[in-house]
Order: sequence, then C-alpha cells, then structure tokens
Amino acid sequence: MLNAMIVEDNAIYRYAIKSIIRWEDYGFHIVNEALNGVHALDILQHQHVDLILTDISMPEMNGIDLIQKVKQQDDSIKIVALSSFDDFRYVKEALKLGAEDYLLKHDLEPESLQQLLRQMKTKIEDELQLKRQAAIRNENLQEMWHLLGRKLIFGELKKVDEMEDQARAIRFPIPTGPIAIMLFEGEFNANSTRALLSELGEVLIHIPITDHRTVIMRHFPNATSEQTCREELLRHAAVLMENAGEASTLTIGISSTGHDLMDWSTLYRQAEKALEQSIYDGVGQVYSYWAKSSEIQGVEVSMKAYASAIQSGQFEAVDKQTELFFDLLLTRRLSLEELKVVIHEATILTKAAAIGRGKFSASAESTYRQINRAIEAFPTIQQLKQLFQTWQKELNYEAMGNTPFRKEIQAAIAYIEEHYAEDITVSKLAESLHLSSNYVSNLFKSETGLRFVEYLNRYRIRRAKLLLQDPSWKVYEVAEKTGFQEASYFCKVFKELEGKTVKEFRCES
Repeated sequence: MLNAMIVEDNAIYRYAIKSIIRWEDYGFHIVNEALNGVHALDILQHQHVDLILTDISMPEMNGIDLIQKVKQQDDSIKIVALSSFDDFRYVKEALKLGAEDYLLKHDLEPESLQQLLRQMKTKIEDELQLKRQAAIRNENLQEMWHLLGRKLIFGELKKVDEMEDQARAIRFPIPTGPIAIMLFEGEFNANSTRALLSELGEVLIHIPITDHRTVIMRHFPNATSEQTCREELLRHAAVLMENAGEASTLTIGISSTGHDLMDWSTLYRQAEKALEQSIYDGVGQVYSYWAKSSEIQGVEVSMKAYASAIQSGQFEAVDKQTELFFDLLLTRRLSLEELKVVIHEATILTKAAAIGRGKFSASAESTYRQINRAIEAFPTIQQLKQLFQTWQKELNYEAMGNTPFRKEIQAAIAYIEEHYAEDITVSKLAESLHLSSNYVSNLFKSETGLRFVEYLNRYRIRRAKLLLQDPSWKVYEVAEKTGFQEASYFCKVFKELEGKTVKEFRCES
C-alpha cells in the first residue's frame, strides 16, 4: 500500500477528495492531511509519502512553493496539483516544477480520480522497481570492484593491459598521481569511513580483505612531493583512529607511495610489513613502512628515544636526543634515500607533537619549511642538525631543572610542586605570592609558554607516571594523589599529554 497526503485549506474539498472513492482499492492509504504548504513540509519531516495532492492557492505557503521545496528534498515523491478555474494559470508553473498532473476541483469526478491514481500507482511502482534493480547492480558492481581490488593487491594480474582492461570493464576508478595503501587490522566501522570521506571530500577505494582486515587506497592527484603524501596519510590515519574510539584495537599500516596499478601488490606488502610492528609495540596504533625501512638499518633506538623526548615536552630531553639522533646518523652512513626517509619521519613527529601542545607558531612553520627544502637539497648532516636545533628552540618546550625564570615564576613553580595534590587555583597561587591573579596568569604564560593549568596538569601527570609504575595503585587512587578530582578527567588529560591511555602506559612500564 502506497502513502498519500492531501494538502488543502478548505475542509469541504478535503473531505470530498477523501470520500469520493475508496483510495485503498487503488493501492493508496491517506496517511495525513495538511492545511497548507508549511504544515505539509512539517509532516514530511517524520512521515514518508509517495503521493501528494495539493491545492495551488493556500495561505502561508501555496502549492507552487510547496512543489518546489518537496522536489528539492525528494524528487521521487509524485505530486498532483488541485486547481480552481481562478488559479488555472498556475498549473503550467506547477507542471514545470515537477508536478505529474492536475485536477480541477470543481469538475472532480470519481472516474478522473480513479484514472489518476492508477497512473500514479503504476509510475511509482515502476520507479521503485528500477531503484531496486539499480541497487542490485550497484551492489554487484561494488563486489566486482572488491574482487578486482583483491586481485591487484595480491598480484594475481601480471600485465598492465590486463589490469586496465578489467578495470575499464567494470568502471573501476584508476587513481591518478601518487597512490598509497592504508591497511586496517581490527574493528573498522562505517563511522570511521564516513569521517574520512567528510575530511577528504572524495571517493575512497575501499577493499575488504577479511572480516578483520580492510584496505583503503589513497591517491593524491595534487601532491607536490612524497613528504606531502606522508603528512596527509598520517593525518587521515589520525582521523580514523579518533573516530574508532579510545578502546578500539584498530591498527593501521601505511605503505610508501606508488604510481600505477602495477604497484598495488608492492604497496600492500609494504603496508603488511608496517603492521608487523604491532607484534612488538602493541595494537591500536599507526605504523608506517617508511619508518619500518629505517628501523631495519638500526635507527630505531634513536628514533624511539627522540619520539619519546618530543612527547615529554621537556627541552633538555629533546636537545639531548636531537644530538644523539644526528650523531647516530653520522655513524650509520645510510644511503641518501634512507637519510631522507629518517629525517622526514623526525620532522613529521616533531611537528605533530608541537601542534598537539599548541606550540606551533608561524616562526616554527617557517623553519619547518626551510628544513624540508634543505632535505630535498640535502646539505651535510651537521647543517641539518643545526637547523633542527634552531627549530627546537622555536617550539617552546618546557624547561625543567634550573630555569632562567623570574623569581616570581620560580616561586610559583615551587608552590605547584609542593601543593600539586591539592585543589590549587591561580587565585590561591597569587594569594601565596601576594600578587594579583591576572598578573600571575599573564606572567606565567609569558615566562613558561604555558597557561597555569597546562603547566599544573603536566606536572601532575609526571608525578602520576611514577605512581602508575606500581601496579598496587588503583587508577582512581593515582588520580586523587596527584590532584585530579575525577578519574575520568585524569585519564583524559593523561591521553592528551602522553599520546597513550593509562592502561597502555602500564603495559609498557
């Protein structure tokens, strides 16, 4: 049974249209009546209809405007205009906007309405059948895409001509420009895909491999360098991981870049190699092949230590690991391409950590671009080392130990270290220093580069990490001991600052 709605401000006409015939005999059920166009649009928000019979002349919103708006929202709804002799001049406009037919209310007879309903029923059912057939064709086409995609990534097709012929036969999208594979292991939900589609604004080639393994082929038609592709891949992976949720075990392996269908199987093997790192470093993370290729050469010790240092946000640690990182590169004597990969990885990690801390200024961006240009030209390791050290100073890392801070801020830091487990505020801090709250807030930010609450949270988390290494401490007890009022907020701050959950930290400790 199809759904119909009558839109007519005159109650007598509404009753006549309803009762002149038995609508059910012609396949329709009148599910609603509306007094004008505004009322009808409101009903359509929560009621599906297949057919609308609408008067043309009505208050608030007439039939012409209603037809236009309905067709914009759902072109499949069939509309018939009800016209009086006085407004018959508007019928042409109604038909132009998408109305199927019209009826003159003054000459309304059972036969004319019966004939109209038979026509509408046939047209609606024919279109529904066509939609069902199209859906089946699209489903079959999607399955053929998946089948060809699997053949390409598993290397079952050996000749370029054969690949291109099969792709053209099923209208398989052949990417232009650099391409890369993102391989997902674990839970992969539709929400994650929709989030990335929204982020990219384009169609993704999505290939399911097994129930727990999925490939997304990314292409970069406007990419200017391999570095740009890598940054985009890591950013898109972050979008997917974020939408997967904190408790997700989704793990992502990212390949390097290729350029044509022949490269798909190589890229898939690279993504698999990247995923293998989860055996040692755990699930729920993003792994890249270009980092993996560097680790094979033995750079992983320095890279991991460097990544840990920049995540800590402590200048002394970053400065020390930068020194060790470049010293190790000097002794390893990697090839030029390997050196570029490692340095690119270090710049991506550094920039991502700085953005996460809200410390990526225009000056830091300028030096970042200078480093990327230098990598392409590739000067000596010492010159790159000097550029990196200059960059680190621009990223406002938090200084620890002996600080050059003004005595007021040194006193403030001492207060924090003594009272961090209490419910301390800027007001309480200012009162202890005999200064105004605004003065302390502004001075603290200008001296340390952090707002008071940011510095306090970072110090509390450092103290919490020491307690978390003892498994006898419950998470809520650690939260209370370090000044957090709620365990949930403690866990949230911990994840933001450390880049991992409390559970993950404990597993690694």
